Amino acid sequence: MMDSKDFMPELVRSTNFKNCKITSLHLDSREVKKGGVFFAIKGKNLSGIDFIEEAKSKGAELIISEELVKDKEVIHCSDLKQLLGKFSTRFYSSPSKKLTTFCATGTNGKTTSVEAYSKICKNLGKQCGYLSTIGKSVDGKKVNEPSPLTTPDPISLNKSFSEMLLKGTTHAAFEASSHGLDQGRLSGIDIDYAVLTSFSHDHLDYHKSIEEYGNSKRLLFKELKPSNSFIQIDSEFGKNLYENLLKDGAEVFSVSLKEESDFYASFQKNNDSLEVNFKSPYGSFEFTLGTISRYIASNVICSLAALCVEGIELNELAGCVSDIALSQGRLEAIRIGKDICYVDYAHTPEALKHSLSEIREFHEGEIWCVFGCGGNRDKEKRPIMGEIAENYSDHVIITDDNPRNEASTKIMAEILEGTKKSATVKTISNRKAAIKFTLEEMAKRKSMNIMLLAGKGHENYQIIGSERKPFDDRETLISLGRK
Repeated sequence: MMDSKDFMPELVRSTNFKNCKITSLHLDSREVKKGGVFFAIKGKNLSGIDFIEEAKSKGAELIISEELVKDKEVIHCSDLKQLLGKFSTRFYSSPSKKLTTFCATGTNGKTTSVEAYSKICKNLGKQCGYLSTIGKSVDGKKVNEPSPLTTPDPISLNKSFSEMLLKGTTHAAFEASSHGLDQGRLSGIDIDYAVLTSFSHDHLDYHKSIEEYGNSKRLLFKELKPSNSFIQIDSEFGKNLYENLLKDGAEVFSVSLKEESDFYASFQKNNDSLEVNFKSPYGSFEFTLGTISRYIASNVICSLAALCVEGIELNELAGCVSDIALSQGRLEAIRIGKDICYVDYAHTPEALKHSLSEIREFHEGEIWCVFGCGGNRDKEKRPIMGEIAENYSDHVIITDDNPRNEASTKIMAEILEGTKKSATVKTISNRKAAIKFTLEEMAKRKSMNIMLLAGKGHENYQIIGSERKPFDDRETLISLGRK
């Protein structure tokens, strides 16, 4: 409980403001409790002002609206989105300042980096909570379902940090999406270690241009001013960001797979694993990682880099990183008879290219790429991904991802535009049927074949229309593989 004037001083002189005891903060009118504040924010499809009456009926003590409304009980705040983070941080007594915080952004690799940091911390004997696309844990042990958003709203974020502290947690790792950064969801959060894992084409349905997308990523490093930044410099964007931060006098470190940098790794193949030689300003060591992907390994390197700067001895890190379990659905291998199938979350051009390249590097045999693109999302990447799939695999099966409210045939046709429409490219709308067809075709070959089942990874559902139906790539593969 806190006085409204203490955590919202910016509104004290606003019309209709009153100082009162506040017990809770809410963005969803259905969750409003007596003595709470309801923030009426305009969303993409709905506006909070449409739910003001419901919030009143549930006992909201204050109602603050982003839009101007004629109501003597409503406080107008035009920059509410920008201030909400500060209000939430103050209400929960700045929990992020009491935690060691690790925040990852990037087109690909956020989840792997966040979960690797948390798991290494656990092996070091540190309690690290995390918020990732795959799950949420306030104590680093028990895992709950994540929020629908990669980066939760500021109220949920601060509430989670507060819960972590109550559980005795000392460290917190979380993802920062471009949407979350653009919408100010991290405003007021204290960040010790910020990581850029990668940068490439994605989310242009929201950002409209690659420049706008890049600007949203910069906010984490330029506006939120983390104590330490770790930039993967293998993209032009990453290299430029690193150089700009250096000029600004920021505490920044470079990470690379391609060139000597502050934190650098080289690799040797070992069956279905990688032997990693990790080099840092503090020394070097070797460890084994249970993946064939150097790009997944680079996200682990980002986590190790932060722990090095935190002051963890290299010999401790060496003993804690080997064979950590990597995130579910990130190039996860499943053996089906003589063949091998990889379930991967790759849903961007860069991620698909990297996954197919790593499979080609590790395996001999024909590669079958089964993938689709989400409906009501970035359409520009569809033909690009079609071209990549055809260029980096022997057979392409274009199928449904989460079609949502777009026609499946339209999505597949747009992916197909990027291909040469050869006999090696086939469309099968039903995802289960596409997987079944591919497994049967692979089984006909005498030698080992490899499937990349891309796009959904850890997801255990498929969104068709407005309905979320149960569907798990991994379970489907195993079930069909038994027949």
